[in-house]
Amino acid sequence: MRFLAIVILFVLAPLSIADTWRTDPITPMDERYMENSRKALNDLARIELGRSFGESRENDLRLIQTLLDRKLVKGDETALLQGMGIILGDHLRKDHNLKWVIYIDRVGRSRALEVPFKDEAIFPVTQISSRAAVGGEIDVTAIYTRLEAEIARAKKKIIVR
Repeated sequence: MRFLAIVILFVLAPLSIADTWRTDPITPMDERYMENSRKALNDLARIELGRSFGESRENDLRLIQTLLDRKLVKGDETALLQGMGIILGDHLRKDHNLKWVIYIDRVGRSRALEVPFKDEAIFPVTQISSRAAVGGEIDVTAIYTRLEAEIARAKKKIIVR
């Protein structure tokens, strides 16, 4: 009997730790949150630096870096930091034909970019905030480049269903 219990445990254990996840369409509430985040960050940039987001990707990445370098956004200002990630994501979405989705797994729900026709998502929203929260160095261009490399890797994957 004990042997049978051990066999069942070994057979079922991998199933219990398998990562199950799904993506849902972005909701109107999420769209509002993202738009409010963009607006708050843009307002801050205009007030503090006399500059705005939306001119170009290079301009936006430099503007985010300047806000961070001048400590105009602190490590505990999660909403503004995630707004920076949303702006990164907007450029990735546009440059790589991705779409915003809600990614749901056992940990919770996150705003993510889905790579079309692949079982892959990337998470630009928390890329800056997670580093800032622990006082880490933040190189915005390096983060963007790394996310682009992740997208390229995901697009090369062959999915067999």
